[in-house]
Amino acid sequence: MKIAWALAVLACATMVGCGGDDDDDAATPAATQTTETTTEADDGGGSSASGGPTKPGATLKLGEAAHVTYKPLTATDDKNLFKVDATAVKIEKGSIDDFKNISLDEDQKASTPYYVTVKIENTGEEIPLGDMEGDPDLKFGAVDDRGQEQPSITFIGDFERCVDTDAPKPFTRGKSYESCLAYLVGGDGSITKVQWKGSDKYILKPVEWK
Repeated sequence: MKIAWALAVLACATMVGCGGDDDDDAATPAATQTTETTTEADDGGGSSASGGPTKPGATLKLGEAAHVTYKPLTATDDKNLFKVDATAVKIEKGSIDDFKNISLDEDQKASTPYYVTVKIENTGEEIPLGDMEGDPDLKFGAVDDRGQEQPSITFIGDFERCVDTDAPKPFTRGKSYESCLAYLVGGDGSITKVQWKGSDKYILKPVEWK
């Protein structure tokens, strides 16, 4: 069973021992130096091998752009599709120390964090944005080394190690943005590939990067 959870980033005001005027011994959270294993394209770019539409089920290298379609959550049929270039830029292995100011249960503490950087460029008409439509970057998914889809983490508050960026408004042709999706993988697993399921034809046969 896939479980999606929200991790509450603990604000200073709600933490016992957080810095104050009368507590000289309170610790101030420091930036964590993370040891990372990074997988990304050699050129670091977003170019694709071809300029035509990317077929469902295609496999690309990290850093290559897929010419695909995006369907907002409010769209009821395939008449409301938008052309985008979607790119899985890199996969990074993090450290559980990245979550030192975040409330985790015991299973989550024993997991390994992975961060997936993605990029989306609008190559067509203006894309509608909002709470009902959703954000295009959420159409990316991650798969672990056991072939299991992993849910990304929804943070309540800021998580500087991996910033889930909102699409620019208005999201018109030629505009692009990068975002980071965070995952906690249990059982010594790892994220090995990224998928795009942005519209109906990519649901059963997603584009994959690895």
